[in-house]
Amino acid sequence: MTEQRPAVRRTWRARLPVEFGHFVLFDVSGHSSAAGLGTTDSRWIAVSGAGGAMFHATDRNLEADVVVNLHDTDPGPDNAEDHSYTGGFRTDSGNLLLAASTGSPADITVDLPAPGDYRLSARRLPDLVDTSLGDQARCEQWILRI
Repeated sequence: MTEQRPAVRRTWRARLPVEFGHFVLFDVSGHSSAAGLGTTDSRWIAVSGAGGAMFHATDRNLEADVVVNLHDTDPGPDNAEDHSYTGGFRTDSGNLLLAASTGSPADITVDLPAPGDYRLSARRLPDLVDTSLGDQARCEQWILRI
């Protein structure tokens, strides 16, 4: 018998500038602060908790092409061992912002069905693509599953 993945209810996509080596998916309307998600581990892929999650890009990349998939049920862990993260977060409002660290016109709103606790699986794909900046920089590809 084959294990079936939960169905995708909704998908969002954004191409964000990577500032200070990271970007966020965070409830900016809630009571939490992204500053509470910090880590001292230089090998981290992501960290999550109260308010949302922060994702670590490799320093040489200037953009992140991010796909967020909202599933009907818990997406479970990503099967990839490298470049992946599984965790959870709590949102007070259910309205998250997928955003560059200091804000960008490319930031998008990710409206979840309700406030509460969510499971998150994130994967930074190993292959880079060209940026939209027209220079020699590269762009990381990310898949976030909620």
